[in-house]
Amino acid sequence: MSDVIKRFQPLFHPNSVAFIGASNKPGKWGSIILSNLINSGFKGPIYLVNPGETEIKGLKSYSGIAQVPGAPDLAVIVVPPPSVPRVIEECVAKGIRAGVVITAGFAEVGDEGELLQRKLVNRARAGGMILAGPNCNGIICPPASLHVAMPPVFPPAGQVAIVSQSGNVGTSIMRRVLKKGFGISCFVSSGNEADLHCEDYFRYLAEDPQTKVILSYIEGFRDGTRFLEIAKEATKKKPIIMLKAGSTSAGAKAAMSHTAALAGSDSAFDGVRRQSGIIRAKNIDDLTNIGVGFIRQPLPRGRSVGVLTAGGGWGVLAADACAEASLEVLTLPEETIAELDAFMPAWWTRSNPVDLVADLRPDNLWKALDCLLRCGEIHGIILLGVMFALRFRPLPSDNPQEIEKALQEILRGIGDAFQKLLSMADQHQKPVIVASEFPVDALNIESRVSGVAGKTGGACYLKPEDAALVMASLADYAEYLGLGDRENDSSLNPPKKLKPLSGSKQPIE
Repeated sequence: MSDVIKRFQPLFHPNSVAFIGASNKPGKWGSIILSNLINSGFKGPIYLVNPGETEIKGLKSYSGIAQVPGAPDLAVIVVPPPSVPRVIEECVAKGIRAGVVITAGFAEVGDEGELLQRKLVNRARAGGMILAGPNCNGIICPPASLHVAMPPVFPPAGQVAIVSQSGNVGTSIMRRVLKKGFGISCFVSSGNEADLHCEDYFRYLAEDPQTKVILSYIEGFRDGTRFLEIAKEATKKKPIIMLKAGSTSAGAKAAMSHTAALAGSDSAFDGVRRQSGIIRAKNIDDLTNIGVGFIRQPLPRGRSVGVLTAGGGWGVLAADACAEASLEVLTLPEETIAELDAFMPAWWTRSNPVDLVADLRPDNLWKALDCLLRCGEIHGIILLGVMFALRFRPLPSDNPQEIEKALQEILRGIGDAFQKLLSMADQHQKPVIVASEFPVDALNIESRVSGVAGKTGGACYLKPEDAALVMASLADYAEYLGLGDRENDSSLNPPKKLKPLSGSKQPIE
């Protein structure tokens, strides 16, 4: 076990938890979060601390931390702000090595809160105790059945980690990941980041064997230079996709009052992003779409794509989106066209995108996909329309049971199709990114298909533009790792000296 993993073990994989500020009163954070911890199925002892209660939710309550048996690994702290430094001191004396400070009312409220925040950090660091928060929504680690967070969302274990300075934005990201059929390795609402900063979590997650991709929402940085150094290390091991807020003066002002974050200039952040290999998303949906695309797909070795479509219009939209994302919808080599000619109808367009609308037989889809994947000049495939991997039958019109039976058959077929698509992607070591609509009159069909695809490790996007964005992000990351054809492109090499982010003490080299 590495030193980084050891350091974070009591935070994310504790053997026991002390809950300080637990409450019997419905609606209070100390009651809601405790219920979530109990309902998560945490296996270790939970020690409650509240001098005004002897029993809370069927568990014994202690009058103080000193009375708790042994030395719990993790302290969850939900007490009024003035009491937090004293509680931290008592935790240190008890030998507790990690804490989650849910309480708000620190640096985000002004100078007095900032002084109080410094006091609790100094006491924790003097005692070798690491802290998440304060002013945070908590943490969730499904592999450890640990849920010390406000939202009553209980994700299955998976490979997506979420680090968010905002608890509600982090929850929004988590919900979108779950709707796509994926699980969570770790969720962190980092809040004011008084002790542990976002980059500290990146360093840990880069070594966490259960994490494959890191999604992050950031409002600002405490130390831009340190962030750059650690992010560079982390992205060599795991992709980091980030949504950076506070790019306008209004947003920066809101960030300061929300998590006391110094947003810094947008141009400086973009320079840091390029140097560290972070992939920037424009919104929550893009962040999630890009992130789940990294779970199962191979990285492309270049930016040339083949587009396979069940309709000409979607192919045109995909071509535009690819061009805007610096992907090349290349002219197909003559030998590839000749191979497609052997089974395509005589009137096919003989161009890229390859339009299968004239002959929607599943066999032709698989033949065309295999042909394009074997083309040496193509680095990845965008597939538009997964339904034509199945033999289409209209849904029954008036019998709910028969409709559901037909939908189940469709979903099983789509699950089988994604298994085959991912197998072909693995075989050729080229990504196959899918966007599809579903010409059936059934509620929630898109979300049900997303869930089925996610269970295989695949993702089904709703628009050609989504698929192009994901493919371009995979290519960008491959280039950052030195795998792409354009690794010496000057656009990937930012200026040597950048204006420092707010909070930095020196220029970023």
